[in-house]
Amino acid sequence: MAGKHKNPSRTAPRTRYEYRVWGKHRKVRKLLARLASSSSEERFDDCYLLVDDPSWNAKVRNNTLKIKQLVAEDRGFERWKSRRYRTSAATPTPFDDVFDDLGLDRPQRGKSFNIEKAVRSLDPDLGVRAVFVNKRRRRYEIGNLLAEVTDIKIKGSALMLRTMSIEGEDLDELVSLRKVLGLKGEPNVAVHLAIDEHNDDEDDDS
Repeated sequence: MAGKHKNPSRTAPRTRYEYRVWGKHRKVRKLLARLASSSSEERFDDCYLLVDDPSWNAKVRNNTLKIKQLVAEDRGFERWKSRRYRTSAATPTPFDDVFDDLGLDRPQRGKSFNIEKAVRSLDPDLGVRAVFVNKRRRRYEIGNLLAEVTDIKIKGSALMLRTMSIEGEDLDELVSLRKVLGLKGEPNVAVHLAIDEHNDDEDDDS
């Protein structure tokens, strides 16, 4: 019996709870490092695609569109469903038109691609604002859970945003870790919302 072929146009969705806070939190960062069984450092250049609906968190990384959708909130945690898209046909609105405007299928067809140049072709009527950021991130594994501390610089701004998060599939374990870290009661704010807020502040000052 022949096996089923996977659709190459998209990856299977992944769903996780996430709790993200902002600020230096030096003591919590040190505690995370002590609790972790392993850690790794990463650097990324991301292009966030901001829309008015806060339940969508979209970005382009390595010429691939990744979209997270908020599907639930429980005990202060947000549950996000995420998926990477490789064709506009599989991409939800309004990001299907963004996919086409940016020409995100070009690298798959072996054609050269420059995201900063592509952003200039975005149709303003789509209501999508592109913001470029540089990230330096340290990832931690704590049992079955993941944590991160990340420094984010918005391109064209001198401001450095500092954030940390815990995430995973087991909500009870996450609630326990949040208590150990002393973070209960801190506002849970997703990356795209913080970037949008601070990018607007920079625009107002310019």
